[in-house]
Parts: sequence; C-alpha cells; structure tokens
Amino acid sequence: MRPVAVDEITGIWSYLLTIDWTETWILCLLGFHLLCYTLIYITRRTGAAQAVLFVFMLMVVYFSENINEKAAEHWRLFSKQQYFDSNGLFISLLLSTPLLLGCMAIVMLWLWEVSQLMVSLKTKQIQRQAKKQEAEQKEKKK
Repeated sequence: MRPVAVDEITGIWSYLLTIDWTETWILCLLGFHLLCYTLIYITRRTGAAQAVLFVFMLMVVYFSENINEKAAEHWRLFSKQQYFDSNGLFISLLLSTPLLLGCMAIVMLWLWEVSQLMVSLKTKQIQRQAKKQEAEQKEKKK
C-alpha cells in the first residue's frame, strides 16, 4: 500500500480504509484495546480497580502526542508505513478515541452505581421512617 497524502483524505472511513490492518503492531494495538474493554467489564463492581484503570487510560491519552512524536521518529522499526502525521490523526483515531470511549463507559458504570446507591439509601430511609411512625403509633395507643 502506498502512503496516503493528507489532501487525499475525504473522511474518517476513507482514511481507515488506507490502513494496513495486517501489521502486527496494529493487531497488538487492537488487542490492547480489547484487553482494556475486558478489564472494564471484569472490574465493573470494583471501584478502586476501575479508578486505576481509568487513570491509566487517561494518562495514555494525555501522552498520546508524545507517543505520536516518538513513533513518527522510529516508525521504520515496527511499521511498513509512516502513519504518524504531525496532526495526530492516526494516533487520535486508533489510540485515543477507543481509550476515551472506555473511560466514558467507566464513568457511565460509576453513574449507574451511584444511582443504585441512592435508590438503596432512599429505600432504607423510607423503611426507617415507616418503622419510626409505627412505633410512635403503638406508643400513642398505650
């Protein structure tokens, strides 16, 4: 495959079609994302583990510009093509976007957990209030 010029890119889909998906390092990157999503699922009930995963994923996104620069310098060591442009389109699409989607999934899981805790708390408050009223009514009858 020949490298694609920036002015030839008409959309994200056309850009994704120019990528050689058989390159080992790209398959490893996809495996990394699969591992991250699997860990999100496995740790869905463990807040501390998810917090560590969340911070790790955000740190990778934060340093993606540096990763892009280093990969642009040394791409011949691991790739057949130069994918790492100065605008960071490739690294944004294939590294940062999936990680940010994973972080968004973690936040949604946290919001779900908080909503369940709020429902549980309110239910216990109502039950306690009902018991208190029942005890007061029994005392009035005496």
